[in-house]
Amino acid sequence: MSWPVSQDYNEAVQDPGASFGDSDLRAAEAATNALGLPLPCSGNFADVYQLRQLATGASWAVKCFTRSIAGRQERYEEISRHLSRVHLPFTVDFVYLEEGIRVQGRWYPVVKMQWVEGLLLNQFVRDNLDKPALLDALITLWVRMARRLREAEVAHGDLQHGNVLLVPGSRTTSLALKLIDYDGMFVPPLAGRPAGEVGHPAYQHAQRRREETAGPEVDRVPLLVIASALRCLVTAGPSLWERYDTGDNLLFREADLRTPAESALFRELWHLPDPLAHVLVGRLALACQGPIAQAPLVTDLLQEELFSVLTPEQETQAAELLGGNGLAVSVQAPLAKAPADRVPIAAPAGRRFDFENTATIRFSRPRYSPKSVFIAWICVGFVAAALAVLLPSGWYMAPPAATIEVKKGPEPTNGETRHAPGPSHRTRPGTTGRRGTEPNATEREKSTERGPATDRLDP
Repeated sequence: MSWPVSQDYNEAVQDPGASFGDSDLRAAEAATNALGLPLPCSGNFADVYQLRQLATGASWAVKCFTRSIAGRQERYEEISRHLSRVHLPFTVDFVYLEEGIRVQGRWYPVVKMQWVEGLLLNQFVRDNLDKPALLDALITLWVRMARRLREAEVAHGDLQHGNVLLVPGSRTTSLALKLIDYDGMFVPPLAGRPAGEVGHPAYQHAQRRREETAGPEVDRVPLLVIASALRCLVTAGPSLWERYDTGDNLLFREADLRTPAESALFRELWHLPDPLAHVLVGRLALACQGPIAQAPLVTDLLQEELFSVLTPEQETQAAELLGGNGLAVSVQAPLAKAPADRVPIAAPAGRRFDFENTATIRFSRPRYSPKSVFIAWICVGFVAAALAVLLPSGWYMAPPAATIEVKKGPEPTNGETRHAPGPSHRTRPGTTGRRGTEPNATEREKSTERGPATDRLDP
């Protein structure tokens, strides 16, 4: 059957009550631009709309397909069942609706997914190029996410900047990572089936683009591409971004991954003065030359605070491919308990970062030793004792409160009414009584006995 085009969906979502089969979507409204027209995000074979319920504040992303894919419903059902079992903190709930939207009298499927409000990965990186410690913390988060995906036997299938979002975390000082768009996702029940899609070309191995490879290993290269780009930006900063950002990539382009030997970007990154960037770029360049299944796992290259160095053979191969030796890294690790082929990761100077779980960056306050805390409390005690001695003596030694003498004028005559003059807007410090009135002798005597009185502003 023929599928609706973008204009058909634009018209349908403007009347959600008549167009959607789902009760939530029927009671929602499509997000629109200044002209009142829907704002779709268009891809290769689908348009995504934001539908919001004004009464409840609930919001969904609704994916409307523009072409047919064999076995799409079964694929989404298997993905949903598997994700519900593994409980990954960075995935988003969704449901596949076979009778999702009615266009020109016919029903078409949609995917209804929880709307995620946040920054795309490339937007977040662009806005934080001057914060290398934050980008370095994001690498750690990225590796932990990769480990969770592999443990759950899940491959996303299209890891790229448009499908990775940084969203507000559980507190104002945290960020959470979310993955969206599961059209190309692999889970074990889908073994042997063709890929739903082959992913963004600026992140994928050339073999996958060429052979439409599917399976549990398809994320190896995209995970390494993003980790490499982040570390190189930690080292080289905004100038590197300005030279290679296209608005639709994270430094690398399809041509770079297809032929690293001809890539000016690869050659520049290979010579950056950072051991970790050197290893990641070298391994990525070599991975692009071999089969996808032989690409290294980013979780093997980066383990906690250590990273695996290039072997002499790998160093030679990468140098022949990219030109020159780049930055040589010693194979001997300075940590006593570290394997001989690993060295510690040198983190950039900056604030420390904690992780509340595998999907959240938490900005932590500096940690203090028990000794420093004990000394601080002693100092506070001395200050409090000094104040306890000095304040009472200052109180009793203060001069008596000043008063304002107000002279009365002559008595009004011929029906005139006069007001006694007083301060223009407030009493002077240390005075008592209301404006325009004179404290009597008893009040002055009591004031002198009490010491200085509190300044007061009357309305």
